[in-house]
Amino acid sequence: MDAKEFIDSLFEGYEETAALADFKEELLANLNAKIESFVKKGMDAQAAFAQASAELGDVSALADELSLKKRKEVFEEVYMDIRAYMPAGRVVGYVVFGALTFFGITVALIALFAIRGTGLGSRIALTALFGTMMPFLTAAITGFTYLGVTQETASMNPVSKKRGAWYAAAAGMIAFGLCTMPIAYFGVRIAGDIVSDILGYNIVSIVPVVSLLIPFVLPGIGILVFLVFTEKDRLKPWAKDFHDRTVEREMAVWQNSATASRFGMFSGAIWIFAIGIFILLGFLIGFRFSWLVFIFAVAIQLLVQAAMYRKK
Repeated sequence: MDAKEFIDSLFEGYEETAALADFKEELLANLNAKIESFVKKGMDAQAAFAQASAELGDVSALADELSLKKRKEVFEEVYMDIRAYMPAGRVVGYVVFGALTFFGITVALIALFAIRGTGLGSRIALTALFGTMMPFLTAAITGFTYLGVTQETASMNPVSKKRGAWYAAAAGMIAFGLCTMPIAYFGVRIAGDIVSDILGYNIVSIVPVVSLLIPFVLPGIGILVFLVFTEKDRLKPWAKDFHDRTVEREMAVWQNSATASRFGMFSGAIWIFAIGIFILLGFLIGFRFSWLVFIFAVAIQLLVQAAMYRKK
């Protein structure tokens, strides 16, 4: 065993972090210096290694003092402390975009009730509502998207700033298109009312509303799809390990043909029974309320699935 292998063996079971890597390099340098010093004093290499490693001390205690905890402690005290990844500038960004959202909604509601109070009509009031709110919501959604994807979390590494800008641009385009569609819709309805009053016939077209999908919403969705499908795995090692173990447990349950067959039969019986109750209650008390039976069917199926997992 050489010096590096010896140092690595001392930290088996510890989470590999940047701080731990620096600490191990420092220990390795000190160990090599001690070995070299003993060799110069006339010891052979093996005896020098044994003496230097004995004098190194209880490095696990040193590691604990430096907050290099074992896996569970690292998970609970470091990774789950999301505030450690939230610098002041980023917090300010979240606050600014949150205030921008609240301000936009507030001003839009003021415009809505002010115009409705003048008696100009609900369509004009709704046009003012969405028109006032649109720039604020678009800016806020764009900003939140950028901050969100470039934020390091407990389980995910952030994307690069350039890629984050593309995410934000796509979200902004989609938000702008969707917020502008009701403006166009009510605008067309107002124009139709004016034409109807002047010419005597009504012209209402949905084409201007749907056409907003082409320059804004569809390109934004296309960019998002491209980014999602070309995204690298950003899971941190512990999260990836947890995900892999979860998938293994899922596969162990459902690859068992007997378990899968039982669950299929239970599910079929539950939904056949639910459809029958739905039709029966529909004729007895009305279909307005009979659909609630499907909520209970979903709950029962989840309970059956949980029981199978527990048994497994």
